[in-house]
Amino acid sequence: MKFVHLLFLLILTFSSCITRYRDYPIIDPPAKTSNPSKIKLFYHLEPFPILEFGGYAALKSFFKTGLKSQFSDTEEIFDPKNIPQKGVYCKVSTQWTPISAPALIFGYLSMATATILPAWSSNEGFDVTYSLYKDGQKVKDFTYSPRRSIFLWIFTLPVIWVNLITSSEEEVFKATSYQFIEDAKPYLNQL
Repeated sequence: MKFVHLLFLLILTFSSCITRYRDYPIIDPPAKTSNPSKIKLFYHLEPFPILEFGGYAALKSFFKTGLKSQFSDTEEIFDPKNIPQKGVYCKVSTQWTPISAPALIFGYLSMATATILPAWSSNEGFDVTYSLYKDGQKVKDFTYSPRRSIFLWIFTLPVIWVNLITSSEEEVFKATSYQFIEDAKPYLNQL
């Protein structure tokens, strides 16, 4: 019986969180071209520094299949030191920006009280850097900094559905990838 109460408390605690992303590009997916580039894109995705909720999978999917209309082919390079000396290469690194110390303290207090005490954070997020290389030489870094606002309180349960209409981590990382392709077009067109 204690297990059931503990399980109910955990479900209640973790389901009373509202999350919203901001400061990320709002852009449509790149238009599919009937004449893709003859260039092959090599890429490396650095592992995320923290637990992720769809961001890494979105990047992997984007580079594996989402760029087929832009490039003749894409190939993942698993060793980041193995930069191809011929062709186009993109290295994606993600740096986590942690929550502030007060938000962390209030978060612990909120969790300790089963979210009866509220907690929030508005500065946590990621810095995503797409480093573009041509023939082994760095061309440019493109950095995007989406931030996440989190509100944790047991009384948010009636409006928890709001999470369904806000962007997910997966959607945010897809948007940064689409923006990267748009921003890199002048450099890619020179190839």
